[in-house]
Amino acid sequence: MLRSKTGKFQSKKSFVKQFKAQESRRNILVSHPVDEPITEDHNYVHANTYPVFSDSDIELGASCTIDPSLNNDWKTGRRIVELQALAQQMFCSSCDARLHLADIESERRYGLGSILFIRCQNSVCSSLNDVKTGKRNNGTFDINSKLALAMVHTGMGPVQINNLLATLNLPPVVPSTLKRREQKIDTTLETVAKKSCLEAQKEEIEKGNGKMEVSFDGGWQKRGTGWNYNSNTGHASLIGKETGKVLQFSLRSKSCQICALHQSKNHTIPVHECSKNWDGSSKAMEPDMAISMARELEETGCAIDVIHGDNDSTTTSRLKAVFPSIEKKDDSNHTKKGITSKLYKLSHKYKVLKQPNVISYIGRCFMYAIKECQTKEPESLRKSLDIIVPHLYGDHSLCASEDATWCSYQKNPSQFRYRSLPQGKPLTCPSLQTDLKAIVNSQKDRAACLTNLGSTQANENFNFIVSTKAPKNKSFGSSKSLTGRISASVLQKNEGHKYLEKVNKAVGLSPGEFTFRMALKIAAKRKLQKAKQISVTYYQAAELHQDEELTQTTEIPNRLTLPENAFTYVVFDTETTGRGRNSDILQIAAGDDFNVYAQPRCEISEQASAVNMLRYDRGTNTMFHRGIPVLSKPIQEALLDFIEYLKKVPQPILVGHNASYANCGCTKRGGICSNSADCPTTGGEQVKLKVNCRQTKACCKCTDMCPEGSFCIPSNSTCDDGNGKVDSSLCCGDQVCCTSCFEASWCKRNGGESAYCQDSCNGGDAVLTLPCCGQACCRPR
Repeated sequence: MLRSKTGKFQSKKSFVKQFKAQESRRNILVSHPVDEPITEDHNYVHANTYPVFSDSDIELGASCTIDPSLNNDWKTGRRIVELQALAQQMFCSSCDARLHLADIESERRYGLGSILFIRCQNSVCSSLNDVKTGKRNNGTFDINSKLALAMVHTGMGPVQINNLLATLNLPPVVPSTLKRREQKIDTTLETVAKKSCLEAQKEEIEKGNGKMEVSFDGGWQKRGTGWNYNSNTGHASLIGKETGKVLQFSLRSKSCQICALHQSKNHTIPVHECSKNWDGSSKAMEPDMAISMARELEETGCAIDVIHGDNDSTTTSRLKAVFPSIEKKDDSNHTKKGITSKLYKLSHKYKVLKQPNVISYIGRCFMYAIKECQTKEPESLRKSLDIIVPHLYGDHSLCASEDATWCSYQKNPSQFRYRSLPQGKPLTCPSLQTDLKAIVNSQKDRAACLTNLGSTQANENFNFIVSTKAPKNKSFGSSKSLTGRISASVLQKNEGHKYLEKVNKAVGLSPGEFTFRMALKIAAKRKLQKAKQISVTYYQAAELHQDEELTQTTEIPNRLTLPENAFTYVVFDTETTGRGRNSDILQIAAGDDFNVYAQPRCEISEQASAVNMLRYDRGTNTMFHRGIPVLSKPIQEALLDFIEYLKKVPQPILVGHNASYANCGCTKRGGICSNSADCPTTGGEQVKLKVNCRQTKACCKCTDMCPEGSFCIPSNSTCDDGNGKVDSSLCCGDQVCCTSCFEASWCKRNGGESAYCQDSCNGGDAVLTLPCCGQACCRPR
């Protein structure tokens, strides 16, 4: 067992031992290579045995000798190639002849980039040309720089990157190559992140009208277990209340990989960018970072007025000592967590607290009382807290006050039950009651801090982003890698995924079309999620914008209450050709004495036929029910017969069986729906078959059981269109306007040459192919 600098025992191996072990494993791999490595990616690939690991990078300007007869690595695996860059180089540099990939003689790899050596097939030239597989910037392949940025963005390390590449059968990248590219990316990330914080500070000042209200929280890169806080690194952030963006961030680290390596070998530590900036304890990091960031904001002219934070007394006291004018607000989430932590400690003593939902219910009662008094005086909060324990023990005499609207006992005392307490009954343990009163008294002493709670939820979200880029199961704190990953988290919090475009431009790379599209897609998805959570009607300075679409919101109507014995309820049901919204009605049955079969215009599905026992033979135009022929009519006649039946019922209200999902579409398609603007169900919508009423006043009664197209029953309606003419296609069947064609005035064109007429002017007979009779009841539409 080893002792740390603070005297604690540590079972973890030192960095030097770990480094030596890794070096030993590398030597074993080199001295004992695999005898027969598998090199065939598919059964159509045939290649010899080639080395698995890629060559390390060669400095710019170095020379090397290539023996094409020995280097055939280019035939193995896959490569990432920029097609446009490759196509522009497929010409001989000496004779300008076309080059062909089939003439590749060797390859030199630099990470994911490669230089292909292609022989010119011109007999006069025969020169060897070097062709790059991608763009290069200052001697470095762009793909390697983008790979380093992708590694930081996705929270992976060199090992995970090489595992991914090996799975894709791509050549692995030497970790040193990847780390060099990452160091350059980390420097750029930190610079861009600080610039983003300065812009966020200006925006916060503008939106806060000169007042700076921020939230503060910190985090460690090692999981704390409740009693063991010995992380080597920690970070913290200040986030503006108005903008929700990171205004300042800070990092503390107790180790440096380069320093530790040279110290172990008793070598002089070279000049480098050391990552170590802290020698104290891990718990002391958070107060120090809070003071440091507050000073930095003060230096930029953004002094903090109000800060939201957890109940850490050390951080609060040190901030107050340096900045006496700062107002401190407690965090609601940490307040609830502190209360429930005390309850969990009591659960070791009282078994009733171990019952499901009991602790969470008591915690909710505390938060109900606290949130009820957020805009009131501390004395009101103290009175509200005094209600909790009597409420839990069945005494609701105090629950009638205005500070206990969360208690539903007063609404129905005889039916009141505790949903989250055992058997729905109040607590009975006297000693637990005493301990709960002690918790209440401790919260009453802090009433002044609890009346105006803040929130550190934005900081918790930032800590989550950090955990995705610097996972706690990996160590990045001994180098500047952690600084780059936290900077990337700041940019993602402030800019969204569009920060990748900014970083690419800052490092001299192309932004990337697919990178830009991905950022837009994620931003649109996030915007949609926010729109679902909060309506666009609510936004800052809404009163200054007179947009009718935003100011005129649709109100939810009250439930329709009908007077008793004023209407007659008619229960109806339909059978259809299927469950789709384009299905046809096969049968309508209502009351005790109405039943009609309709001829379908589409095929009956097998599933529907198995349920309703109906089948239709188009060859004979015959409907069969359970194999027995039944009389059927066209859908128009069936619907009009149904109207005639309903006209005999005084003040009918239709009640549909399963109308909420089965009958709405078919009924609406069938066409029995009022054209009246007073119809609460359809809003006056004309349906497809237009068997509607033309009257402008309320002429129908609609049931609210079928919200998308219920049956509307016309009564005492007039079909005159105002010019003394009768449009029979919209005839409601009233004798006043349809005396010549009372039975069923309907005329339908068939290819423009013939019409379907079945009415009294043709003797009441159905004529299928006779041209239209020209009467008012059969005027073509």
